[in-house]
Amino acid sequence: MRSKTLVIWGAAALVLAVGVVLLMRPAAGTGVEEASPDRIAALVAEGVRVIDVRTPGEYETSHIPGAENVPVDVVRTEALGWDRAEPIVIYCTTGARSAEVVRFLAAEGFERVHHFTAGLVAWGGELERGSEVAAMPPGETPTDMPVMYEFYTDW
Repeated sequence: MRSKTLVIWGAAALVLAVGVVLLMRPAAGTGVEEASPDRIAALVAEGVRVIDVRTPGEYETSHIPGAENVPVDVVRTEALGWDRAEPIVIYCTTGARSAEVVRFLAAEGFERVHHFTAGLVAWGGELERGSEVAAMPPGETPTDMPVMYEFYTDW
């Protein structure tokens, strides 16, 4: 009897875990692509609009060349004026904050959203630095690795 109970609890835990994973991913057919660093590099080279949803301070430290900084706390307002048919790349540091934004954009009917799921920590390409970082005194240079600030924000 005890082993039957353990099997039932184990099955329930597995169903719960699968449910959580499925809820965290954008729904199929929404026009969302989970993109690798190579795919993002190709999209950047094509001139696709790139949105960095990190804070302005994180963006200043380093960002993908040509990316626009639209912090996660203002995306809902800013996105109202965006073309829903235009391809767009969304990223943050590790993919957590951008996942929330991607779910929001999919729910709003955006047709061609490319989510850089691995985030900037996986980016192997060139990085741009903000004017404050670029103007650092000689001998004081930032590292080539982006600074990682990851925290949960409640919309």
